[in-house]
Amino acid sequence: MNQQTLDNSERFCVFSCDENWYGVPALAVRSIVPCPELTDVPFSDPILQGISQIQNEFLPVVSLRALTQIQYEATDQSDQQVIVLNGNGGPWGLLIDRAESLATLETSISNFSNNQDRWAKATLGSASYQDHVLQILDPNAVFDYAASLIDGFWANSE
Repeated sequence: MNQQTLDNSERFCVFSCDENWYGVPALAVRSIVPCPELTDVPFSDPILQGISQIQNEFLPVVSLRALTQIQYEATDQSDQQVIVLNGNGGPWGLLIDRAESLATLETSISNFSNNQDRWAKATLGSASYQDHVLQILDPNAVFDYAASLIDGFWANSE
């Protein structure tokens, strides 16, 4: 998915993490589940919360809090949820606080292009939902961003 393929009015999965609100295209979402048991990956960045078996598949689970640097330290995962997303390399999980809704949103596509800011590349634009402003995320770009941070962490720890 890229900025050219984002329709200005389509359905999104709306979710929150801390006080921030996000949306991803609904077609990228396979399911939303309560946070399952996560198996730690030794010597990994906190972005990678672990590996879990979800719907008979082993998936990496990435923390949105850590990605956005809302809260890098461990949090109580018992109340959190995992959005299982389709990705270029297969399904993966994004650890969030709470899924809120499936909604049709009018989006404002971002033209901001900064080659140095990989998070900006993961953000397609913004939208309004009730009284909240959402960041619309590109699931593939979010996964690529997380993978690059994890790879960098492992490279620096050698």
